[in-house]
Amino acid sequence: MSLTAILIVVISAALHAGWNAVGKFYQASGTAFIFSATMAASVLLTPYVIWFGARFPVGEISIQFWWILVVSGLCQMVYLTGLVFAYKNADVGIVYPLARGFPVLLVGAVIFLMGYSVSSNQWLGFFILFIGCIFLPVTSLKELRFRDYLQPGILWASFSALGTAGYSVLDKEALNVLTHAMGLYVSNEYSAIYYLALQYWAMSVPIALWIIYTRQYRQFETAWSIKCVASITGIMMSTTYGLVLVAMSFTENVSLVVALRQVSIIFGVVIGVFWLGEKFYIPRFFGASLIIAGLVIALT
Repeated sequence: MSLTAILIVVISAALHAGWNAVGKFYQASGTAFIFSATMAASVLLTPYVIWFGARFPVGEISIQFWWILVVSGLCQMVYLTGLVFAYKNADVGIVYPLARGFPVLLVGAVIFLMGYSVSSNQWLGFFILFIGCIFLPVTSLKELRFRDYLQPGILWASFSALGTAGYSVLDKEALNVLTHAMGLYVSNEYSAIYYLALQYWAMSVPIALWIIYTRQYRQFETAWSIKCVASITGIMMSTTYGLVLVAMSFTENVSLVVALRQVSIIFGVVIGVFWLGEKFYIPRFFGASLIIAGLVIALT
C-alpha cells in the first residue's frame, strides 16, 4: 500500500471510532438512528449524484454494477443493525474491536477463494488479530470460559462483522466495474465518491421500506427528533467510508485496506475508557495489543 492510502485509512479509522461512540449514546433509538443517519448522508450526497450523472455517461455502466450495489447496501444494513443491537448489550470496548477484527479473517478467506494472492505474513497477521479478538470479551484470565463468548452483544457484533466482510469485498468489485466504465472520463477518486452516494441510498431506502412494511411508523418520528445528532453521525459515516473507498482505488488487495482499518480498534478502546467511562481490564488491553501486532505483521 502507498503512504497516501495508509494515511487516508488511518484518518478514516479515527472518524469511524468517533461515530461509533456517538452511536453508543443513542443505542436506544435503534432503527430510527440508523435510518436518520443514512438518510442524512444520502440527501447531502444527492447533488453530487446529479452532477456526476449529468456530466459523465453513466449509461455505460454495466448492470453487474447495480446488482453489486444493491447487495452491498443490504450488507451495510446487516452491519449497522448488528452494531446497534450489540451496543445495547455490551461495551464499546468489547463490541467495537470484535466488529472490526473478525472481518479481516473473513475478507482474507473470501479474496483467497476469489483467486487473489494472500501472503503467509498476511495470514499470520490475520490469525494473531483473531486471537486478540478472543481476549476482548474477557474481564479476567482466570474466568476464561466459552460462555463469555455467548453474550448477546458479542453475537450481534459477530453478525455485524459478517456484514462488514460482505460489503468490503463487494465494494472493491463494484469500484473495479465502475472505474473500468468511467476511467476514460473521470478519475477513480470521483467515481469512488459517486459510488458512496449511491450506496447510502441503497441503505436508507430499504430501511425506510422495512419500517413501512412492519408499520413501525413511530420510528420516523424518532428519527426526526434526533435529526441533528444523526446528521452529524451520517456525515462522519459517509466521510469515513468515502476515504476508505478512495484508498481502495489505490490498491488491488482489499484485505490490506480492511486490515489497516483495524487501527480504529485502539481509538475505540481509548474512547470507551476515557470518554464513555467503561472499565479497563488487562485481558482487553492484551487482546487489543495482539490485534495491533497482527495488523503490523500483515502489512509488512
